[in-house]
Amino acid sequence: MFDQPFVFLIFIGLVLKCFGYMVRDELLLRCMLAVGTGFDIAFYALQSPAILGSVMANSVLVSVNLTIIGVIVMERSTWFMTEKERIAFEYFKTLSPGQFRRIIRRARWTVAGEDTVLLHEGQRTDKLFFLETKSFTVKKRGLNYAAQGPAFAGEIMLLQGGVASATVIVPKGAVYAEWCTADLRRTMHRSRPLENALMARFGHDLADKVRNSVPLRPQADTPAPMLNVGQV
Repeated sequence: MFDQPFVFLIFIGLVLKCFGYMVRDELLLRCMLAVGTGFDIAFYALQSPAILGSVMANSVLVSVNLTIIGVIVMERSTWFMTEKERIAFEYFKTLSPGQFRRIIRRARWTVAGEDTVLLHEGQRTDKLFFLETKSFTVKKRGLNYAAQGPAFAGEIMLLQGGVASATVIVPKGAVYAEWCTADLRRTMHRSRPLENALMARFGHDLADKVRNSVPLRPQADTPAPMLNVGQV
């Protein structure tokens, strides 16, 4: 065996593949396997005559590996996102870029032509909203509250069902996205990591609402009640 020309290529490939199997990062593992298999291909191709069967078989393996490497890179990068998607992604930091793409491609974006009511207190909705606006109004039990965005609206109904406990109004010119909750639930149930990432994002969103929501024009001598934003 050691008398064969270019046999060192086989051993270089073997070392690279061994190191690949020792790392835990999937992208690095696949890159090292692809390069290691490339050395195998070079060895078989340089034989006299070339061992074409092995060249073709290993080329197929490299092609499959490179395809998956491309998928992993897309999962981890913001390449090919539109400017609007890049801006929205800043608010979805608990999601990977790939998870964000799966969610955002199911969204329908709208610019409010006037003050628009998205949720009505006491009514059901089959929509989840993401409000890409600096502020919006929440109306609960006859009192108006100013809330800061970006924020979600309807996430508790997405997770637990029931009705909206408050009315949500976005101002004219506000940009918002909406999803069908049934479609979004199916997407979440198909991927536990995605479901966990969205749950974490909703948790941050609820905490931000509690911290930033303030009453507008509270009645004189009557303290404004705390807004139960967790049910918006």
